[in-house]
Amino acid sequence: MFINNWYVACVAAELQDTPRRVRILAHDLVVFRTAEGIKCLSDLCCHRGASLSVGVCKDNQIECPQHGWLFDGDGKCTLIPAGIKTPTEPPKRARVPAYPVEEKYGLVFV
Repeated sequence: MFINNWYVACVAAELQDTPRRVRILAHDLVVFRTAEGIKCLSDLCCHRGASLSVGVCKDNQIECPQHGWLFDGDGKCTLIPAGIKTPTEPPKRARVPAYPVEEKYGLVFV
């Protein structure tokens, strides 16, 4: 991507409860709504490369559809559900790239 440029990702009204995959300049991204606003991450889970846009939004985070890792709006992994009784503390490097987002004129800019 070109640095310091804004790109239209989608129409803001189309972004509801489910994540949405967008492709900008050969980069796959996922945009989703949280209580704090709209967030944008790389669409590739850092664990096994699953598409986060196929996942679901839970507690203002996005859940990977393959193994259930949870990522916050900053791309940081907050939960690795290793087992039903004992979730694992995620390592600090478990994260996906995050991008700044602005909602203006009824559009979502990344």
